[in-house]
Amino acid sequence: MFKKGKSKFSITVVFLMVALLLSACTSSEPSSQDTDGQSADGEDYDVEFRFLWWGNQDRHDRTLALIDRYEELNPHVKIHPEFLGFSDYADRLATQVAGGNAPDLFQMVDRWLPMYATRGQLADLQPYIDSDVINTEHINQSSLDPGYIDDELVGLSTGSNTFALVYDPDLFEEADVPVLEPGYTWEEFADTARLLAERLDMYGTYVDVNHARSFGHYLLQHAQWLYNEEGTGLGWEDEQLFVDFMNYWLDLEEEGVVPPADVVESANTIENYLIVNEQAPMQIIHSNQIVAVTNAADREFEMTILPSHENGNTGAYVRASMFFSMSPDTEHPEEVAKFMDWMTNDVEANEIIQGDRGVPVSSAIREHLYSNVERTVQQQFDYIDLIADYAGDVPPPPPPAGSELDDVFDRAFYNVLYKAMTPEEAVETYRQEKIDVINRQ
Repeated sequence: MFKKGKSKFSITVVFLMVALLLSACTSSEPSSQDTDGQSADGEDYDVEFRFLWWGNQDRHDRTLALIDRYEELNPHVKIHPEFLGFSDYADRLATQVAGGNAPDLFQMVDRWLPMYATRGQLADLQPYIDSDVINTEHINQSSLDPGYIDDELVGLSTGSNTFALVYDPDLFEEADVPVLEPGYTWEEFADTARLLAERLDMYGTYVDVNHARSFGHYLLQHAQWLYNEEGTGLGWEDEQLFVDFMNYWLDLEEEGVVPPADVVESANTIENYLIVNEQAPMQIIHSNQIVAVTNAADREFEMTILPSHENGNTGAYVRASMFFSMSPDTEHPEEVAKFMDWMTNDVEANEIIQGDRGVPVSSAIREHLYSNVERTVQQQFDYIDLIADYAGDVPPPPPPAGSELDDVFDRAFYNVLYKAMTPEEAVETYRQEKIDVINRQ
C-alpha cells in the first residue's frame, strides 16, 4: 500500500519536489521509491507491506522484535506480520497467492520454489543485487545458487542448514552409554537406541521418516536421489531401499525402541518433540532447530552427524535452511528488498535472529556473531563446520510439484506406520503416485 499524507506545500517543498523528480529521472535503481519517507514528488508517504512466515513461538518472538526494530529505524515503514505453524503454512500461502492476495514477503522452502516460480508467482531478486539494494559482498555464490530457478533468483537464502542428530548428554551419562561419534552406522545407531531405551525406560529415539527428505538422505547413501536432475522423474529405481528403510523403523517400533504411529503424529512440533519432553534422549532435527529445541527444553544438548552407510557414505549435504521470497505484485519491491538486505547483512538484526533461520550466509555476520551469541547458536556454526568435512554435493531441486510429492510420501509413511500397508505394498503406491504427480505438473 502506498498512502500519501497531508501535503504542506511551500516554496521549499516545491524545490524539493523538483529535485526529487530530477533525481528519480536519472536513477538506475529498480524502483523510484525512496526510503526517506517521501515519494518522488516530495509528498510524505508511508510504506506498508505484509510479511508471512512459519515457525514456533521462539521464532515468532524474534521476528516480531526484528520488525519492531526495523520500524524504529525506518519510521515510514509499517510491516504487518502474519505467522503460524508449519502445518498450516503451505495452505495459507497457496490460498493467498491463488486469491491474488499474496503477502509482499514470505518464507519459502526449496521444494516449493519450482512450483511458485514456474507460475510466475515469485519476483526475481537479481535486479536488487545488481543495484546493491541487497548486498552480497560477503555472501558466496554457492549460498545464493539454491535460490535460482530458470536463471532467476526467486529465493534469498536465510542461512545454511543440514540434518543433525541432537542428543541429551546427561541422559547418555545416566544410562552409561557412549555417545555416537561421526562414522557410526545405522546398526550402531539402532543398538545405541536399544540400550538407551532399556536403561532409561523411555523411547531410544524418535521415528524420523515422516519427511521425504529423510528418505532422500538414505537414498544418497546409496548414490541415488528422490528425483532426477531435470525434475521430470524419480531418481531411484531400487524399491528395496524404500522397503529396507521402512522395515528398519518398524522393527524398532515393535521392540518399543521408537514410538508408535499416534505418538509420532502428535510429536511433530518442537514443543512436543520427544527429546524436549525427556521422552527420548536423541532425535534427528534440522541443525538450525537447536536453538528452539534447547529453549523449549530449557536444558543443553549436543549434535553429531546422522548414521552413515556401512561403506562410509554419509549422504550429508548442506542446503539453504529456507528462503525469503517476494511477491511480483508487491507495490513496494525496493522497500521489501531493503528489509531482506537488513535481515541478511545487519549485525543488530542478526543479533536478534540468533541464527534461528540457519547459519547466516554472510561471512561478516558469521564472524561477528560467533563470539557474541549464546552457546546454542555457536553450536550451529560448529556443526556446519563439522558437517562440511562429511558433506557431498547438494542434490538437484525437486520438481515443481515438490510439496504435493512430499504429501505422497507422508501418506505412504503413515500407511506403513499404522499397518494399513506393508512396506512392499506402500512402495508400489508411493512410486506410482509420485510418477502421476510429476507427469501432470
